[in-house]
Amino acid sequence: MMNTPDEGFPQDSNGTEPQNQGSATNENGAVKPVTMAVIAKAAGLSQGAVSSLLNHREYGIRVSLDKRDRVFKLCRDLGYVPNDLRAYVRIYPERGDTCLAVSNNVHRGLKNPFVARLAARLMAHGSPQPASIAIMRYDEARDYDVDHDLPSPLKDGTATRTMFVGAANESICRLAHQRALPAFLIGHTTQTPGLTSIVPDYAEASRLALALLVREGHQHIGIIGGPFGDPEPRIGEMSRAIAIIAHEMGLVIEPENVFHGNLDFESGVAAARAMVSHATSPTAPTALLCMTESAAIGAIAAAQSHGIHVPDELSIITFADHAETLDSCLPLTAVILPVEDLAVAAVREADRLLREGIPTAATKIVIPVQLIERSTCGPIKARGRPAHSAQPANPPVG
Repeated sequence: MMNTPDEGFPQDSNGTEPQNQGSATNENGAVKPVTMAVIAKAAGLSQGAVSSLLNHREYGIRVSLDKRDRVFKLCRDLGYVPNDLRAYVRIYPERGDTCLAVSNNVHRGLKNPFVARLAARLMAHGSPQPASIAIMRYDEARDYDVDHDLPSPLKDGTATRTMFVGAANESICRLAHQRALPAFLIGHTTQTPGLTSIVPDYAEASRLALALLVREGHQHIGIIGGPFGDPEPRIGEMSRAIAIIAHEMGLVIEPENVFHGNLDFESGVAAARAMVSHATSPTAPTALLCMTESAAIGAIAAAQSHGIHVPDELSIITFADHAETLDSCLPLTAVILPVEDLAVAAVREADRLLREGIPTAATKIVIPVQLIERSTCGPIKARGRPAHSAQPANPPVG
């Protein structure tokens, strides 16, 4: 892991701010000093201007983007290695941290399974190896320019790639743009100029899931989704995709068959119990599409505790962010929205943008999805399925 420096610079014995010092080797392999004065002379700038660039401090000196790029190129060409970590990553941004920024609106925050798996995969695939990942929480609506209270490591200047989970913060995006560093939204789409969205193909995922259920004869399908009016854009985009594809396929999702919750085990249990309470309705669902595995496992547990057999009497399919099976009573049929591929795409694109420059327009990378048929989906049974008691014989344990 890369150590995070304290705010400010160490001072020498007389209290003045030291200049960055570095070194390089000449063609004979001998070490020669490369100082800020050498860089300034080669760039045709004052030492104060070079210091403001490397240390990311204004000093009242404005330097054009062209001159900034020339200074950084000179530093790299001369092998200049400053003593200060922040100056180092400004010259060599590919060596900086990846900052995983998690919105306060993301349910369970760092304990959210999607966030946890994404962080693990960024660590596994990040560059350079061993990768350094800094995770921070942020407020989507806060103006950090006004508050002058940027979260670390953005404040410390050691992060050169920002990955948002949640809606992007405008002031953080502005900072990334000013520093010519890439910023990404993972899991949902944005039209913000300069940002890159990396998203699973939600439309194809919805089409695969619903087509499988229709092929098995199901016409009344329930949806276990996020909280009503959920502010998390990833869940919202998933919900819109399901609604659009259902409409294209001529499926009617009855309002009473949409179950809102936190997409955890308990919300799956609550959804299944609500479904059982109107099991005699002619529009009662014979299949459930769940947005998370945890909700699907809860729904299976609650359904079976009411004597409803999966998949004989109720089919369940889920969206999942990995292909492994979980510890449930049945291997889940799932459409994989692969967090592994999201992380790999983010790392590769970040490295490319650090080399080639940041786009001015919003860009989007769509990640393919995959259907894995296991044991929780089957053909619809004959009509007239017996109603079941609303009281479970053996209540599920979360």
